[in-house]
Amino acid sequence: MSKRSFLCLVVIGALLASSCIANGKRLFKDDFEGDTVGKEPKNFEKIANPTNSADFQMEVIKDPKGESDKVLHTRGYALHIPTVAGRDSWADWIWEWDWMWSEKGYPGTAFRITGTEYYHISPRNDNQNVGFWYYNGAWNQRGALVQYDFGLNTWNRFQVTAKGDTFTLKIKRRNDDTLFEKIKPLLEVTDSTLKKGPLSACGTNIDAWVDNFIVGETAADMTFSVEPADKLAATWGAIKNQD
Repeated sequence: MSKRSFLCLVVIGALLASSCIANGKRLFKDDFEGDTVGKEPKNFEKIANPTNSADFQMEVIKDPKGESDKVLHTRGYALHIPTVAGRDSWADWIWEWDWMWSEKGYPGTAFRITGTEYYHISPRNDNQNVGFWYYNGAWNQRGALVQYDFGLNTWNRFQVTAKGDTFTLKIKRRNDDTLFEKIKPLLEVTDSTLKKGPLSACGTNIDAWVDNFIVGETAADMTFSVEPADKLAATWGAIKNQD
């Protein structure tokens, strides 16, 4: 194949890929790189809820382990949700984020938030078990606790999937390259109470950090690295290396 033909094919392919990405079903993403260190993240807002702690704080800082650049630091527990259109209608999705905490506690999530009610996945303060709850003014556990060694000051990658009345949780170390589709669900729960609503990685009673927060409707949406600009940059790099 001539260099000219290769160039045409690769550029067309890159443009098609870029178009698909731009028109995909990614609902939200934030790696906090566009935020100012020492300030609250511009793409999240705290919302009122009876479970919020009065001393809750959140700010963007440098990754304390130096493995990333900017990350979200939280202290205390509170619902803080993406400031994006359509969030109240989120129903079926895949949600992934990196999460780390400094001490044993009760790091928690909230999703399908409806008024003051929400679903809640949370590791226990033994740092060895995790479970699922429905909160409606009281904590109603669904299913049994399951074991996972989270570690302290350890970055883990979380994936929660909501599809109809079924919810699954998968976890791996952040530096584990295994695709989530090849990882067995750690937790799977069925509940039909709540149908839609926004979500939040709520923090815990001690220091916690969040990074690479992304929500999409399909597995193809769950990436930060493949963007139109990156795709075209990689394409031109390939062209330059052709004889």
